[in-house]
Amino acid sequence: MQRSTYWTLLFVLVSMIGIGACDRGDKAAATVSPASTDVSKVSADAAAPVKKRTGAHGAYDPHAALTPDKHILVALQHQQEGRPQQAFDVLDQAIKQFSNNAELLSVRASLLLESGKASMALQDLEAAIAIEPHNALLHVNRAQAYRSFGSIEEALKDLDQALKLQPGLVAAHFNRGAIRYSSGEYESALADFNACIEAQADIAAPYFNRAAVYDAMDKKPLAIADLQRFIELSESESWKQTAQKLLDEWQGKASKATDKS
Repeated sequence: MQRSTYWTLLFVLVSMIGIGACDRGDKAAATVSPASTDVSKVSADAAAPVKKRTGAHGAYDPHAALTPDKHILVALQHQQEGRPQQAFDVLDQAIKQFSNNAELLSVRASLLLESGKASMALQDLEAAIAIEPHNALLHVNRAQAYRSFGSIEEALKDLDQALKLQPGLVAAHFNRGAIRYSSGEYESALADFNACIEAQADIAAPYFNRAAVYDAMDKKPLAIADLQRFIELSESESWKQTAQKLLDEWQGKASKATDKS
């Protein structure tokens, strides 16, 4: 497989934030949503209608109502267990109840992006940023929506803004690096992935992307070292296998070149 085709395919996947990340355990894929929270302890039954008090007033018990965070946990559990429509139903209900909650809107936007509904996701993110304009991660998420439309300039503006709001934010550097790589701006992409690794050296995905940059810059030994580090850190067996195949290919070519010399 040609280098450009191979790396483009992987970059589209590895650069996506949130649920679409290549390595779901990767901290670099953080979104505004608490996707890393353990939702296994939250029952989907928690979304059932609130029961009335048995007391004299017979009113709904306000303490029995779900908080926005609990709505998110329930929705994410539905999503993880293969019930996307129920996830959307929970979030729709929560947003009606908490219309000014940016996190709910952001989580729904992430699921909409995963479902290929970029226009609807962008609407949610526009609303979320109107509520919390200084939330850097919301700008990272909106950049992904823009990118799905091919609006690269707008995506870069959001990522730049995210880094102004929160310097060193790994998710912003990570996604900006992916865009710069795709645009052939290898030095700038390298700077972004270096920033990711300097901030959190135990994250797998930036090593894979930096290997792609080194490969494009014809710095094969550095690319090989980064692939090896990616394989050590990644929790995804499928991505480890992908990286290992590429590593074997590179090392095989290096061995043949040595034999010829």
